[in-house]
Amino acid sequence: MGRGFGPRPSEVSVRYWFGKLQSQLALDYVVMSFPNQPCVELDSNSTYDFLKSIIATESRSVRQVALRDQLPLDFDRKVWDSWLETFVPPGPFAVRAAALANTYERNQQQALNDIQARRLLDRLAYPMTVSGMVLSVLALGHLLGGRPHAGKQTLGLDASPEMIRTLNWSLAFTTAFSLLDLVWTILTLSTNDVRELNPIGKQFIHDPRHLAGFKVALTFSCLALLWLLRKHKRAQIAAWWLCLVLTLVTCRWLLVDTLIVSAE
Repeated sequence: MGRGFGPRPSEVSVRYWFGKLQSQLALDYVVMSFPNQPCVELDSNSTYDFLKSIIATESRSVRQVALRDQLPLDFDRKVWDSWLETFVPPGPFAVRAAALANTYERNQQQALNDIQARRLLDRLAYPMTVSGMVLSVLALGHLLGGRPHAGKQTLGLDASPEMIRTLNWSLAFTTAFSLLDLVWTILTLSTNDVRELNPIGKQFIHDPRHLAGFKVALTFSCLALLWLLRKHKRAQIAAWWLCLVLTLVTCRWLLVDTLIVSAE
């Protein structure tokens, strides 16, 4: 019979073992080998308990008990306990272990924050959607009354009660839509469902308080300016257009909310 040229079984097993080891280390698993004992492989959760048990003193005994349950069945527990009690991590190892443990804790906290934000969004989605739909219908009725001074001279003043009332309604709807937009923005950003496109607002997305302060200050400064200039024709036109834009933004939010719910 002719001699084959394929890899020998021992070579295949070694390649498989090294490939498996590489994939485990890439996932930040801990792989340990003891004399005359089976290989110990700890997944990410067990790795965190292992790292904390050797670099921190709090809850060490509890973590060590949890680690013993992850050992292979034929591993001598006495060997493990003896090694764990006497092991002193070298300086570089302790630094890397602390960094990995901190990264795991940050990821866990971020996951908890995402879950809480999702639950809050789910709880507020229905009342906010209904509020947005009602306000949009009322605002459209207001806007369909016509743009102030359409086809007429836009310079000068118009202090008529009708124009002042139209401006006040435009500003009222704009205020309500702005508050809805702010709440929707904070909730969806916290769940990573959307991105902030405003280049200035992007600077505040990591802190909802700063984002709220920025949007409130900017929006209500503009609304206050329009109200102070309420007798001017161009201010009345600007308020109408602002109401139209915020109505369309709210309709967009209603569509986005529907897509998010459908995706779930």
